[in-house]
Amino acid sequence: MVKVLFDHNMPPAIARAIHELVRLDGHQACALRDRFDPSISDVDYFDSLGSRDEWVVISKDLKNSRKRAERAAILRNRLVAFYLSPALQKKSMHQQTASILWHWEGILQQRAIIDRGLFQLPENKARFRQL
Repeated sequence: MVKVLFDHNMPPAIARAIHELVRLDGHQACALRDRFDPSISDVDYFDSLGSRDEWVVISKDLKNSRKRAERAAILRNRLVAFYLSPALQKKSMHQQTASILWHWEGILQQRAIIDRGLFQLPENKARFRQL
């Protein structure tokens, strides 16, 4: 079972809608604010998720992938993080949700074959780009 946490910069509606679809296969999706205090730092919630289950984080904060402390926390805690590409970030919430769902099987597959990493989620049907 994979658990997906949508970062505070993602609309909680996306997490809740995706959860309704993926729970049928035993997976979970949740918004950060439904699990943690909204003021929690990225490093603190990465540390809290770490080494528990098979967590995936989805975020729009592409700059976060370049920050030393955040990047180290993702890797240290064996998380797989996907960051929406700049082109995908400009799309509507519905288009972002559709793209995440389109890539869902790939997200699950990526989580199954690696134990940590950072990737860019493309707007189209292209492959994930490692960050």
